[in-house]
Amino acid sequence: MLVLPWWGWRPQRQQMQGTIGFFRYPGHGAAAELAHVRAWWSPTSHAAAADWELPLQCNGLVLVFSMEKSLSSSLMFVCNPATKKLAVVPPGTPDAHGNQSVGFGADESTGKIDMKVVRCFARSDESVGCEVFSLGSPAWRPVADSPCPVRAGAASPCILGAIYWITTAAPTPGMLRFDVRREVFDYFPSPPCVHHDGTSPATATLTELSGNKLCYAHVVAGHTVELWTMAAASAADDGPRWSRHCAVELWRPTQLVVPFADDRHGGIFFNLDLAVIDRYDTQRQVVERVVDMNKEMTYFHSRDKQYYINRGFRWMHHVIQYRESLVSVKAN
Repeated sequence: MLVLPWWGWRPQRQQMQGTIGFFRYPGHGAAAELAHVRAWWSPTSHAAAADWELPLQCNGLVLVFSMEKSLSSSLMFVCNPATKKLAVVPPGTPDAHGNQSVGFGADESTGKIDMKVVRCFARSDESVGCEVFSLGSPAWRPVADSPCPVRAGAASPCILGAIYWITTAAPTPGMLRFDVRREVFDYFPSPPCVHHDGTSPATATLTELSGNKLCYAHVVAGHTVELWTMAAASAADDGPRWSRHCAVELWRPTQLVVPFADDRHGGIFFNLDLAVIDRYDTQRQVVERVVDMNKEMTYFHSRDKQYYINRGFRWMHHVIQYRESLVSVKAN
């Protein structure tokens, strides 16, 4: 897995700058080793200029983007931490509300790997556009519109050629499925919990668990997070069927819970409030503390050289499941 710590500070009134790192982490212990680091700067006076969203990984490439309203998609890049290569994604069509919703996937139907960044943006309250940027191409290109508004931020990982979005259309939140090859949207059924308990899409995350399973996670009440899963392949059969995977009692209340990986023993890893990694043992049904990424983790340049991190800054930590590859950040 990869731990991505980031921070930002303001050396001048109209400028923000900082770093975002890519550190390999085995899922246990308190040591992570540097794969790559990226310095950034932004000519903006907004306090949240480094509000990096949940990174998206596909075929060994990692898409990183900011939700800073005044920047739209100007802080967006794709990195291969294994090769240390990076490609900056150009700004897309401005969003009427200053937000954006982004997905990242691969189309391998032609025998080549076409890595695509997919971006939904609002033209108005009623109209939502969509555009695609293929790595190595000069610009974004428009595709079929989204049939309804989608939640800002990161979409699901790409699972079996599709990206999933949570919609924000009244009266009941639902989901959309984007076919990466055909570049079209379809309505997609949401888990029963959305209809039964009025779950707000703001509390939910879409991730992937092993076996190409789409996972819908949301905080139910207090310390409890509930996970619903669906085998993506079933969508081509009698229709998608959601099942309640588990309900996890966390050791403290949290504002943000992101299940980001599972292991061969059935354990599920969670990122709590962009600070702490926990593991849920599905067999014993207990939560195990793994590491506090800010207070306990030691970051290394190499096995014998420590990476300097100023603990005085307000660090945030994203964590993603990751497998190394040699896929290019340009056209493949």
